[in-house]
Amino acid sequence: MSDPDFPNELGNIPYSKILGAPLNAAVEANAEASETAAAFIQDVGFTETDSFGSFNAQREPVYVNFHYKKQATNEQGTVETQEFEMKIPLLLLLHVPYFEVDNVTVDFNVSLNSTHMRQVEEEGGGGGSVGGLVGGIIGFNVGASYQKTDKRQQKIERSYDQSVHIEAGSIESPQGVTRLLDVLEQTITETSEDEVSNGDTDDT
Repeated sequence: MSDPDFPNELGNIPYSKILGAPLNAAVEANAEASETAAAFIQDVGFTETDSFGSFNAQREPVYVNFHYKKQATNEQGTVETQEFEMKIPLLLLLHVPYFEVDNVTVDFNVSLNSTHMRQVEEEGGGGGSVGGLVGGIIGFNVGASYQKTDKRQQKIERSYDQSVHIEAGSIESPQGVTRLLDVLEQTITETSEDEVSNGDTDDT
């Protein structure tokens, strides 16, 4: 019986697919995460428009208006309770979901076991006949049969074990997004009811 060819067994394992598939999945996950963040900024933080001022822009920021009251000094120098309105870009109130897969650990174990098995089967049988007494000699005929079967088997057991550990976390926004948020922060406005009544509103 030939010995098991373990090197050939191991050589037939598609390591490139087994080890490369989790890495390719991590790359695709990073790409999808970036696309999700870009779509989030465009769909949530901006709205479609035909024009924006003197610019032929396709989108303008979405603002959230807050109304509140606080103590303020009016034009006559008297402190009174006034109503204010604040406009804040919606994108500044939300967290842009930037995530990245930063660690991928792939553990792949292969176990090959060779088991030799031997099975022996034996079969036996016999028969006889006794004749009459002739001249003081007993005639005796014996017939016998015997069969032996020797079976040998070789069994190779394969065991595969794979575990993939992936770590992902939130990362800082790209420089362009940071610059965008800085510009939007400058558009925050606070308007009092006196300014509204005097027509001194800023529609930025």
